[in-house]
Amino acid sequence: MTDTTIITAKPEPENPETRKKLAKQYERVHNILFLIDIVFTLMVLLVFIFTGGNGGYSNQLAGLIRSWSNNYWLQVSIYITITTTIYFLFLTPFSFYGGYLLEHKYQLSNESFWMWIKDRFKSYILNVIFMLLLGLVLYVFLVYAKHSWWLWVGSMWFLFGIILSNIFPVIIIPLFYKLKPLENEDLKNKLIFLAEKVKAKISGVYEIILSTKTKKANAALTGLGNTKRIILGDTLLDNFSNEEIEVVLAHELGHFYYKHIWKLIFFGAFITFAGLYLISLIFNDVVMNLGYNGIADIAGFPVFLLCMFLFSIFTSPLNSTYSRYLENQADLFALKQTNLPKDFITAMTKLADQNLADDQPNPIIEFLLHDHPSISRRIKLAERFMNTHKAS
Repeated sequence: MTDTTIITAKPEPENPETRKKLAKQYERVHNILFLIDIVFTLMVLLVFIFTGGNGGYSNQLAGLIRSWSNNYWLQVSIYITITTTIYFLFLTPFSFYGGYLLEHKYQLSNESFWMWIKDRFKSYILNVIFMLLLGLVLYVFLVYAKHSWWLWVGSMWFLFGIILSNIFPVIIIPLFYKLKPLENEDLKNKLIFLAEKVKAKISGVYEIILSTKTKKANAALTGLGNTKRIILGDTLLDNFSNEEIEVVLAHELGHFYYKHIWKLIFFGAFITFAGLYLISLIFNDVVMNLGYNGIADIAGFPVFLLCMFLFSIFTSPLNSTYSRYLENQADLFALKQTNLPKDFITAMTKLADQNLADDQPNPIIEFLLHDHPSISRRIKLAERFMNTHKAS
Protein backbone atom coordinates (compact mmCIF):
# COMPACT_ATOMS: atom_id res chain seq x y z
CA MET A 1 0.00 0.00 0.00
CA THR A 2 2.79 2.40 -0.84
CA ASP A 3 1.97 3.44 -4.40
CA THR A 4 -0.78 6.10 -4.25
CA THR A 5 -0.21 7.53 -7.75
CA ILE A 6 -3.41 8.21 -9.65
CA ILE A 7 -3.23 7.05 -13.26
CA THR A 8 -5.00 9.51 -15.52
CA ALA A 9 -4.57 7.61 -18.78
CA LYS A 10 -7.71 6.04 -20.17
CA PRO A 11 -8.11 2.42 -18.94
CA GLU A 12 -8.01 -0.37 -21.46
CA PRO A 13 -11.00 -2.67 -20.88
CA GLU A 14 -9.58 -5.28 -23.21
CA ASN A 15 -6.51 -5.66 -21.01
CA PRO A 16 -7.50 -7.44 -17.77
CA GLU A 17 -4.13 -6.87 -16.10
CA THR A 18 -4.23 -3.14 -16.76
CA ARG A 19 -7.77 -3.02 -15.43
CA LYS A 20 -6.82 -4.93 -12.27
CA LYS A 21 -3.90 -2.59 -11.64
CA LEU A 22 -6.17 0.42 -12.01
CA ALA A 23 -8.75 -1.20 -9.71
CA LYS A 24 -6.18 -1.70 -6.97
CA GLN A 25 -5.00 1.90 -7.27
CA TYR A 26 -8.60 3.15 -7.26
CA GLU A 27 -9.34 1.08 -4.14
CA ARG A 28 -6.17 2.32 -2.46
CA VAL A 29 -7.04 5.98 -3.02
CA HIS A 30 -10.56 5.41 -1.68
CA ASN A 31 -9.15 3.75 1.43
CA ILE A 32 -6.85 6.73 2.00
CA LEU A 33 -9.77 9.11 1.54
CA PHE A 34 -11.80 7.08 4.02
CA LEU A 35 -9.02 7.38 6.60
CA ILE A 36 -8.70 11.12 5.92
CA ASP A 37 -12.45 11.50 6.40
CA ILE A 38 -12.27 9.80 9.82
CA VAL A 39 -9.32 11.91 10.97
CA PHE A 40 -10.88 15.11 9.61
CA THR A 41 -14.22 14.44 11.35
CA LEU A 42 -12.47 13.76 14.64
CA MET A 43 -10.42 16.94 14.30
CA VAL A 44 -13.47 19.11 13.56
CA LEU A 45 -15.36 17.74 16.57
CA LEU A 46 -12.37 18.01 18.92
CA VAL A 47 -11.57 21.56 17.80
CA PHE A 48 -15.19 22.61 18.19
CA ILE A 49 -15.35 21.17 21.71
CA PHE A 50 -11.95 21.94 23.19
CA THR A 51 -10.72 25.16 21.56
CA GLY A 52 -12.06 28.70 21.72
CA GLY A 53 -12.26 29.23 25.47
CA ASN A 54 -14.40 27.60 28.15
CA GLY A 55 -16.71 25.10 26.51
CA GLY A 56 -15.03 25.61 23.15
CA TYR A 57 -16.41 27.19 20.00
CA SER A 58 -19.53 25.13 20.55
CA ASN A 59 -20.33 27.06 23.72
CA GLN A 60 -19.63 30.35 21.96
CA LEU A 61 -21.98 29.47 19.11
CA ALA A 62 -24.70 28.35 21.54
CA GLY A 63 -24.35 31.62 23.46
CA LEU A 64 -24.63 33.64 20.27
CA ILE A 65 -27.79 31.77 19.27
CA ARG A 66 -29.30 32.35 22.73
CA SER A 67 -28.80 36.07 22.18
CA TRP A 68 -30.92 35.82 19.03
CA SER A 69 -33.85 33.94 20.53
CA ASN A 70 -35.24 32.85 23.89
CA ASN A 71 -37.10 29.90 22.38
CA TYR A 72 -35.20 26.72 23.29
CA TRP A 73 -36.44 24.65 20.34
CA LEU A 74 -35.59 27.42 17.89
CA GLN A 75 -32.12 27.53 19.48
CA VAL A 76 -31.72 23.78 18.97
CA SER A 77 -32.87 24.02 15.34
CA ILE A 78 -30.55 26.93 14.51
CA TYR A 79 -27.57 25.29 16.22
CA ILE A 80 -28.04 21.99 14.36
CA THR A 81 -28.53 23.78 11.03
CA ILE A 82 -25.39 25.89 11.48
CA THR A 83 -23.15 23.04 12.65
CA THR A 84 -24.42 20.72 9.88
CA THR A 85 -23.71 23.46 7.34
CA ILE A 86 -20.20 24.10 8.71
CA TYR A 87 -19.29 20.42 8.60
CA PHE A 88 -20.81 19.97 5.15
CA LEU A 89 -18.81 22.92 3.78
CA PHE A 90 -15.58 21.67 5.36
CA LEU A 91 -16.15 18.22 3.86
CA THR A 92 -17.00 19.51 0.37
CA PRO A 93 -13.38 19.64 -0.95
CA PHE A 94 -12.88 15.98 -0.02
CA SER A 95 -16.23 15.05 -1.55
CA PHE A 96 -15.35 16.96 -4.70
CA TYR A 97 -12.07 15.10 -5.05
CA GLY A 98 -13.44 11.64 -4.21
CA GLY A 99 -16.83 11.97 -5.88
CA TYR A 100 -15.96 14.05 -8.93
CA LEU A 101 -12.27 14.43 -9.80
CA LEU A 102 -11.30 10.88 -8.90
CA GLU A 103 -14.23 9.37 -10.81
CA HIS A 104 -13.28 11.36 -13.92
CA LYS A 105 -9.60 10.49 -13.64
CA TYR A 106 -10.49 6.80 -13.68
CA GLN A 107 -12.95 7.26 -16.54
CA LEU A 108 -15.91 6.18 -14.39
CA SER A 109 -17.98 9.35 -14.47
CA ASN A 110 -20.18 11.07 -17.05
CA GLU A 111 -21.25 13.75 -14.59
CA SER A 112 -20.75 17.42 -15.43
CA PHE A 113 -19.43 19.85 -12.84
CA TRP A 114 -22.77 21.67 -12.55
CA MET A 115 -24.63 18.39 -12.21
CA TRP A 116 -22.31 17.51 -9.32
CA ILE A 117 -22.96 20.93 -7.74
CA LYS A 118 -26.73 20.42 -7.98
CA ASP A 119 -26.52 16.95 -6.45
CA ARG A 120 -24.25 18.30 -3.71
CA PHE A 121 -26.81 20.99 -2.88
CA LYS A 122 -29.61 18.41 -2.77
CA SER A 123 -27.47 16.28 -0.43
CA TYR A 124 -26.93 19.32 1.79
CA ILE A 125 -30.69 19.98 2.06
CA LEU A 126 -31.37 16.32 2.90
CA ASN A 127 -28.55 16.32 5.47
CA VAL A 128 -30.00 19.37 7.21
CA ILE A 129 -33.52 17.88 7.23
CA PHE A 130 -32.36 14.51 8.59
CA MET A 131 -30.05 16.08 11.20
CA LEU A 132 -32.85 18.40 12.35
CA LEU A 133 -35.28 15.50 12.72
CA LEU A 134 -32.80 13.28 14.56
CA GLY A 135 -31.41 16.15 16.66
CA LEU A 136 -34.83 17.43 17.73
CA VAL A 137 -35.86 13.90 18.72
CA LEU A 138 -32.66 13.63 20.76
CA TYR A 139 -33.23 16.85 22.64
CA VAL A 140 -36.94 16.26 23.25
CA PHE A 141 -36.01 13.19 25.27
CA LEU A 142 -32.90 14.75 26.83
CA VAL A 143 -35.27 17.38 28.24
CA TYR A 144 -38.27 15.23 29.16
CA ALA A 145 -36.74 11.80 29.87
CA LYS A 146 -33.36 12.55 31.45
CA HIS A 147 -32.78 9.00 32.74
CA SER A 148 -34.32 6.90 29.96
CA TRP A 149 -33.62 9.20 27.00
CA TRP A 150 -31.41 6.63 25.28
CA LEU A 151 -34.28 4.12 25.10
CA TRP A 152 -36.75 6.63 23.63
CA VAL A 153 -34.23 8.10 21.20
CA GLY A 154 -33.23 4.65 19.96
CA SER A 155 -36.89 3.71 19.46
CA MET A 156 -37.66 6.85 17.49
CA TRP A 157 -34.53 6.50 15.35
CA PHE A 158 -35.51 2.88 14.66
CA LEU A 159 -38.94 4.07 13.48
CA PHE A 160 -37.28 6.77 11.38
CA GLY A 161 -35.12 4.11 9.69
CA ILE A 162 -38.20 2.12 8.70
CA ILE A 163 -39.93 5.20 7.29
CA LEU A 164 -36.79 6.18 5.37
CA SER A 165 -36.51 2.69 3.86
CA ASN A 166 -40.13 2.99 2.73
CA ILE A 167 -39.85 6.42 1.09
CA PHE A 168 -36.34 5.95 -0.32
CA PRO A 169 -37.31 4.62 -3.78
CA VAL A 170 -40.23 7.03 -4.30
CA ILE A 171 -38.80 10.28 -2.87
CA ILE A 172 -35.02 10.12 -2.39
CA ILE A 173 -33.86 8.27 -5.54
CA PRO A 174 -35.93 10.44 -7.96
CA LEU A 175 -34.21 13.53 -6.53
CA PHE A 176 -30.95 12.34 -8.06
CA TYR A 177 -31.85 10.01 -10.93
CA LYS A 178 -34.54 9.67 -13.57
CA LEU A 179 -36.66 6.52 -13.33
CA LYS A 180 -38.87 5.00 -16.00
CA PRO A 181 -40.74 1.68 -16.39
CA LEU A 182 -38.60 -1.06 -17.93
CA GLU A 183 -39.43 -1.35 -21.63
CA ASN A 184 -37.94 -4.82 -22.22
CA GLU A 185 -41.12 -6.88 -21.72
CA ASP A 186 -39.40 -10.28 -21.90
CA LEU A 187 -36.88 -9.33 -19.20
CA LYS A 188 -39.59 -7.59 -17.18
CA ASN A 189 -41.81 -10.69 -17.18
CA LYS A 190 -38.89 -12.93 -16.27
CA LEU A 191 -37.97 -10.72 -13.31
CA ILE A 192 -41.58 -10.49 -12.13
CA PHE A 193 -41.80 -14.29 -12.32
CA LEU A 194 -38.66 -14.55 -10.19
CA ALA A 195 -40.17 -12.14 -7.67
CA GLU A 196 -43.44 -14.09 -7.54
CA LYS A 197 -41.53 -17.32 -6.86
CA VAL A 198 -40.32 -15.87 -3.56
CA LYS A 199 -43.67 -14.12 -2.89
CA ALA A 200 -42.16 -10.65 -3.27
CA LYS A 201 -45.00 -8.25 -4.07
CA ILE A 202 -43.39 -5.51 -6.14
CA SER A 203 -44.97 -2.28 -7.37
CA GLY A 204 -43.05 -2.36 -10.66
CA VAL A 205 -39.81 -2.88 -12.54
CA TYR A 206 -37.94 0.34 -13.32
CA GLU A 207 -34.93 1.44 -15.29
CA ILE A 208 -32.82 4.01 -13.46
CA ILE A 209 -30.80 6.30 -15.74
CA LEU A 210 -27.35 6.07 -14.21
CA SER A 211 -25.45 6.79 -17.42
CA THR A 212 -25.94 10.56 -17.16
CA LYS A 213 -23.64 10.49 -14.13
CA THR A 214 -21.67 7.25 -14.03
CA LYS A 215 -20.45 4.31 -16.06
CA LYS A 216 -20.89 1.97 -13.09
CA ALA A 217 -23.60 -0.70 -13.15
CA ASN A 218 -26.07 -1.43 -10.39
CA ALA A 219 -29.40 -3.09 -9.59
CA ALA A 220 -31.56 -3.28 -6.51
CA LEU A 221 -34.76 -4.50 -4.94
CA THR A 222 -35.57 -1.46 -2.85
CA GLY A 223 -38.38 -0.16 -0.65
CA LEU A 224 -40.67 -1.66 1.97
CA GLY A 225 -44.32 -2.59 1.75
CA ASN A 226 -46.15 -0.88 -1.10
CA THR A 227 -43.01 0.90 -2.32
CA LYS A 228 -41.04 -2.29 -3.03
CA ARG A 229 -39.73 -2.20 -6.59
CA ILE A 230 -37.03 -3.64 -8.84
CA ILE A 231 -34.58 -1.04 -10.14
CA LEU A 232 -32.08 -1.79 -12.92
CA GLY A 233 -29.42 0.66 -14.04
CA ASP A 234 -29.34 1.46 -17.75
CA THR A 235 -25.60 0.83 -17.50
CA LEU A 236 -26.43 -2.71 -16.44
CA LEU A 237 -29.06 -3.24 -19.12
CA ASP A 238 -26.73 -2.04 -21.88
CA ASN A 239 -23.81 -4.30 -20.98
CA PHE A 240 -25.23 -7.46 -19.40
CA SER A 241 -27.16 -10.34 -20.96
CA ASN A 242 -30.67 -11.18 -19.78
CA GLU A 243 -29.31 -14.24 -17.97
CA GLU A 244 -26.67 -12.16 -16.16
CA ILE A 245 -29.31 -9.61 -15.15
CA GLU A 246 -31.54 -12.46 -13.99
CA VAL A 247 -28.88 -13.82 -11.65
CA VAL A 248 -28.03 -10.34 -10.35
CA LEU A 249 -31.70 -9.72 -9.60
CA ALA A 250 -32.03 -13.17 -8.01
CA HIS A 251 -29.32 -12.06 -5.58
CA GLU A 252 -31.46 -9.03 -4.66
CA LEU A 253 -34.50 -11.27 -4.24
CA GLY A 254 -32.41 -13.42 -1.92
CA HIS A 255 -32.27 -10.42 0.40
CA PHE A 256 -36.07 -10.34 0.37
CA TYR A 257 -36.46 -14.10 0.80
CA TYR A 258 -34.23 -14.17 3.89
CA LYS A 259 -35.67 -10.87 5.20
CA HIS A 260 -32.24 -9.29 5.12
CA ILE A 261 -33.57 -5.73 5.03
CA TRP A 262 -35.42 -6.28 8.27
CA LYS A 263 -32.49 -8.14 9.78
CA LEU A 264 -30.18 -5.23 8.94
CA ILE A 265 -32.68 -2.76 10.38
CA PHE A 266 -32.94 -4.71 13.64
CA PHE A 267 -29.19 -5.34 13.77
CA GLY A 268 -28.56 -1.63 13.25
CA ALA A 269 -31.12 -0.84 15.95
CA PHE A 270 -29.37 -3.17 18.40
CA ILE A 271 -26.03 -1.48 17.71
CA THR A 272 -27.64 1.96 18.05
CA PHE A 273 -29.35 1.07 21.35
CA ALA A 274 -26.05 -0.29 22.69
CA GLY A 275 -24.22 2.87 21.69
CA LEU A 276 -26.87 5.20 23.13
CA TYR A 277 -26.96 3.25 26.40
CA LEU A 278 -23.17 3.38 26.81
CA ILE A 279 -23.19 7.10 26.06
CA SER A 280 -25.97 7.65 28.60
CA LEU A 281 -23.68 6.26 31.31
CA ILE A 282 -21.07 8.98 30.79
CA PHE A 283 -22.77 11.81 28.92
CA ASN A 284 -23.93 13.85 31.92
CA ASP A 285 -20.53 13.74 33.65
CA VAL A 286 -18.68 14.61 30.42
CA VAL A 287 -20.79 17.65 29.54
CA MET A 288 -20.70 18.94 33.12
CA ASN A 289 -16.90 18.63 33.24
CA LEU A 290 -16.68 20.58 29.99
CA GLY A 291 -18.65 23.47 31.50
CA TYR A 292 -22.02 22.89 29.83
CA ASN A 293 -25.36 23.23 31.65
CA GLY A 294 -26.34 19.57 31.69
CA ILE A 295 -27.21 17.08 28.97
CA ALA A 296 -29.93 19.29 27.45
CA ASP A 297 -27.47 22.13 26.76
CA ILE A 298 -27.31 22.40 22.98
CA ALA A 299 -23.60 23.26 23.21
CA GLY A 300 -23.02 19.63 24.18
CA PHE A 301 -24.31 18.35 20.82
CA PRO A 302 -20.78 17.88 19.35
CA VAL A 303 -19.88 15.83 22.44
CA PHE A 304 -22.76 13.50 21.71
CA LEU A 305 -21.73 13.29 18.03
CA LEU A 306 -18.13 12.55 19.03
CA CYS A 307 -19.24 9.69 21.29
CA MET A 308 -21.47 8.23 18.58
CA PHE A 309 -18.76 8.61 15.97
CA LEU A 310 -16.14 6.82 18.09
CA PHE A 311 -18.65 4.05 18.83
CA SER A 312 -19.45 3.68 15.11
CA ILE A 313 -15.73 3.32 14.29
CA PHE A 314 -15.42 0.59 16.90
CA THR A 315 -18.48 -1.33 15.65
CA SER A 316 -17.91 -0.81 11.91
CA PRO A 317 -16.06 -4.14 11.40
CA LEU A 318 -18.95 -5.93 13.12
CA ASN A 319 -21.46 -4.29 10.79
CA SER A 320 -19.33 -5.13 7.74
CA THR A 321 -18.89 -8.77 8.80
CA TYR A 322 -22.62 -9.26 9.29
CA SER A 323 -23.39 -7.60 5.95
CA ARG A 324 -20.89 -9.85 4.12
CA TYR A 325 -22.55 -12.90 5.69
CA LEU A 326 -25.94 -11.80 4.37
CA GLU A 327 -24.52 -11.01 0.93
CA ASN A 328 -22.96 -14.47 0.74
CA GLN A 329 -26.31 -15.99 1.66
CA ALA A 330 -28.00 -13.98 -1.13
CA ASP A 331 -25.37 -15.12 -3.65
CA LEU A 332 -26.01 -18.77 -2.81
CA PHE A 333 -29.75 -18.17 -3.09
CA ALA A 334 -29.29 -16.67 -6.57
CA LEU A 335 -27.26 -19.65 -7.71
CA LYS A 336 -29.83 -22.13 -6.40
CA GLN A 337 -32.81 -20.27 -7.85
CA THR A 338 -31.40 -19.70 -11.33
CA ASN A 339 -28.88 -22.53 -11.67
CA LEU A 340 -26.80 -20.13 -13.78
CA PRO A 341 -23.35 -20.27 -12.18
CA LYS A 342 -21.56 -19.43 -15.43
CA ASP A 343 -23.70 -16.34 -15.91
CA PHE A 344 -23.13 -15.45 -12.26
CA ILE A 345 -19.37 -15.62 -12.84
CA THR A 346 -19.49 -13.52 -16.00
CA ALA A 347 -21.79 -11.01 -14.27
CA MET A 348 -19.35 -10.66 -11.36
CA THR A 349 -16.44 -10.32 -13.78
CA LYS A 350 -18.25 -7.60 -15.71
CA LEU A 351 -19.20 -5.79 -12.52
CA ALA A 352 -15.59 -5.78 -11.36
CA ASP A 353 -14.46 -4.46 -14.74
CA GLN A 354 -17.22 -1.88 -15.23
CA ASN A 355 -17.17 -0.59 -11.62
CA LEU A 356 -13.37 -0.83 -11.35
CA ALA A 357 -13.65 -3.01 -8.26
CA ASP A 358 -10.60 -4.66 -6.76
CA ASP A 359 -11.46 -8.36 -7.08
CA GLN A 360 -8.87 -9.37 -4.47
CA PRO A 361 -8.55 -6.63 -1.84
CA ASN A 362 -6.23 -6.89 1.13
CA PRO A 363 -7.96 -9.30 3.60
CA ILE A 364 -7.61 -6.80 6.43
CA ILE A 365 -9.17 -4.03 4.34
CA GLU A 366 -11.96 -6.38 3.29
CA PHE A 367 -12.62 -7.32 6.92
CA LEU A 368 -12.64 -3.73 8.14
CA LEU A 369 -14.36 -1.85 5.33
CA HIS A 370 -16.15 -4.06 2.79
CA ASP A 371 -19.86 -4.81 3.25
CA HIS A 372 -19.76 -7.29 0.31
CA PRO A 373 -17.48 -10.29 -0.15
CA SER A 374 -14.74 -9.65 -2.68
CA ILE A 375 -15.49 -10.48 -6.31
CA SER A 376 -12.94 -13.31 -6.19
CA ARG A 377 -14.73 -14.90 -3.21
CA ARG A 378 -18.09 -14.59 -4.95
CA ILE A 379 -16.71 -16.21 -8.11
CA LYS A 380 -15.17 -19.05 -6.07
CA LEU A 381 -18.57 -19.63 -4.46
CA ALA A 382 -20.13 -20.00 -7.93
CA GLU A 383 -17.34 -22.33 -9.04
CA ARG A 384 -17.90 -24.55 -6.01
CA PHE A 385 -21.63 -24.54 -6.71
CA MET A 386 -21.00 -25.46 -10.35
CA ASN A 387 -18.71 -28.33 -9.40
CA THR A 388 -21.06 -29.61 -6.72
CA HIS A 389 -24.18 -29.49 -8.87
CA LYS A 390 -22.39 -30.35 -12.10
CA ALA A 391 -24.20 -27.47 -13.80
CA SER A 392 -23.61 -26.89 -17.47
